[in-house]
Amino acid sequence: MARRIQFIVNPVSGSRRNTTEVLALARRLRADGDYVDIHSTRCAGDARRFAETVPADVDVVVTVGGDGTISEVVHGLIEHPIPVVVMPTGTENLLAREFGLRADAHLLYETIQANCRQWIDVGVVNGRHFMIIAGVGFDAEVVHRLVRQRKGHITYMSYFWPLWRTFWGYRYPVIRVTADGQTVFEGRGLAFVGNIGRYAIGLRILLNAVCDDGRLDLCVFPCRWQGTLAFHALWVVRKKHVGWDGVVYRSCREILVESREKLALQVDGDPAGFLPARFSVMPRRGIFLVPPPRSRRPRW
Repeated sequence: MARRIQFIVNPVSGSRRNTTEVLALARRLRADGDYVDIHSTRCAGDARRFAETVPADVDVVVTVGGDGTISEVVHGLIEHPIPVVVMPTGTENLLAREFGLRADAHLLYETIQANCRQWIDVGVVNGRHFMIIAGVGFDAEVVHRLVRQRKGHITYMSYFWPLWRTFWGYRYPVIRVTADGQTVFEGRGLAFVGNIGRYAIGLRILLNAVCDDGRLDLCVFPCRWQGTLAFHALWVVRKKHVGWDGVVYRSCREILVESREKLALQVDGDPAGFLPARFSVMPRRGIFLVPPPRSRRPRW
C-alpha cells in the first residue's frame, strides 16, 4: 500500500552531500509508489509551523536538519503524533547518534521500511517542547552569542569566539533550583535538564537519563569561576561527576530554575529566552523510527 511521506528540510543545515542524500531517499520512496512531498523551511520556527499543518494521514515525517529542527517538528506534531525519522545534518546531531542514525539514504530507507518505533518523553519548558537537553547559565550564554553572529551553516569553529568570550566574561549569577517542590540548590552554578545523556562534543552530563521513563534528569554544578568550570568539565569527561561533592543530580517530573538576574536559557542548542524556567514532562509523546538492529552501528 502506498504511503504518504512528508519531508521537512532545513536547507541551512548541512552540506551539498546531504542534499544529494535527501533526493536519493525521495527517489527511492517514489519508486516504491509512495507519495512524497518535500518542504524546505525558510526561517526559525517554520519547521514547527509547517508540522502543525501536516495531515493526520501522513505515515512518516522525514526531518532533515539538526537537533533544533527535530524539536520544532515534534512540537508541531504534538497533538497528532506521527512517526519521525531523522536525517541528521546539524553540528552535533545528538538524538540521531542516540538512535544510531546518520545522513545515509540507504540506512534511512531501511529504517522506514522496518518501521521499528522508539517512543521518547517530551520535555516542556515555558510552553516550549524539547527532546534532548536544556541549559541554564554558561552554555546558554554561548548559544545566545552564537546565534547573534550566525551566518549560514554552523560548524565546530563557529563556537570558538562565543565560547572564548563567554569563558572569560561570564560571572556565574546565583540560581535557585526547585525539583518536585523541594529546593535542591541555591547559589552560583550551572543547571542542565534533559531527557538523554548526550551533550556537545561527546560529554554525558545527564549520565543516568532514560528517554522513555516519564521523568527528566537534572544536574546542577556549583560554579563560581573559570577554574571550577574546568574542574567540572574534567569530571564529566571521566563520567565521575554524579555523586561528586556539591553536584546535585535528580530524576524528577517538575523543575523550576530562577534567578534575580537576567540569565539565558537554551534548549536543544537553540536560544529559548531567559529565566525563570519551569520544566515538566510529557511521557512518551514523541515517536521516532530507528534502524533495524542489523543496520545499527555502535553508538558513539
